Amino acid sequence: MSLLLWVGTLFGAAIGLAHAVYLWRVSLQEADSRSTAVYRGAWAIGLWTIFGTYVLVLWIVGVIAYGVAGLLPSRREA
Repeated sequence: MSLLLWVGTLFGAAIGLAHAVYLWRVSLQEADSRSTAVYRGAWAIGLWTIFGTYVLVLWIVGVIAYGVAGLLPSRREA
């Protein structure tokens, strides 16, 4: 379980960094100040890092559920 938390945190930090770079570029194109861009980027990294484990677990559960749903016979009603 501890490994999952660390992997999720690193996953969230990586996605957060990519999102922060995107927000930085968009904020500077919209003539916002650098401090606003840094503020938005810091929040993106922080929130993605905090919720990274949650998102990773939901993806894993979703992939497993999708695979199981593919194994079940489909019912078609006419």
